Amino acid sequence: MAMTRDTGRRRRAAAVAALATATVLAWPATAYAADVTATPTEARQGEAVRMEFTVPQERPGVPTDQVEIRLPADAPIAEVYPMSTDGWAPRITTRTLDRPVPGIHSSALDTVTSSVTWVRMPGTGEGPARLTLSMGPLPQADRLSFEVLQTYADGLVVRWGGAGQRPAPTLALLPDDPNAPVGHAGHGGAPAAGGAPAPAAGGPAAEGNDDSLLAAGLLTGLGGGAVIGWLVSRRRGRAPAEPADPAT
Repeated sequence: MAMTRDTGRRRRAAAVAALATATVLAWPATAYAADVTATPTEARQGEAVRMEFTVPQERPGVPTDQVEIRLPADAPIAEVYPMSTDGWAPRITTRTLDRPVPGIHSSALDTVTSSVTWVRMPGTGEGPARLTLSMGPLPQADRLSFEVLQTYADGLVVRWGGAGQRPAPTLALLPDDPNAPVGHAGHGGAPAAGGAPAPAAGGPAAEGNDDSLLAAGLLTGLGGGAVIGWLVSRRRGRAPAEPADPAT
């Protein structure tokens, strides 16, 4: 009888241990079942794109305090602008290139964005973080991979891509279309996935164009006024010295 009871206890203990081990091993997979996603999933080389990254909130009661999105190091993107997102404050980190790359607002740029870090503002509710980057021109590559570091309020860091075991969001790049108009990443004027420009009325890019036109007009006006003034002064300077022609 004693031997039977001991055998039963060993079996129950082994079953409990196996269940506990399975629970511990399965916890990361269930806790981080959702992935960081990005929309759109494809774009064209040489154009601009506006990408929205959705970072899941998978730990109830423990909000995400910070999200860092790292741009591909081997395929630099000349211009990257974080779009305004309620409850989040962006911070841009840059790096210097050995060889400049063509931009949208400049023919050559040697300083590009290496990462954008969003910090959650106090009083912001929990839930997935939806963060948007406007970027371009897209490089001559087949695919871009964006490493994401998610930091929770208790200090836990979840890494998507890179050395982490969770997949990073990617963007597939189609060959560039030589007949397509040049995309404009701007500060909110990037075209959507299909190439149609996204609405950005009154944005900084539009204001910049208006300012350029205004400055050109002012320079033209000032230049014209200077020429007219110079001609008048010469005419007045010659008038006393030259006799008047009656026929004139």
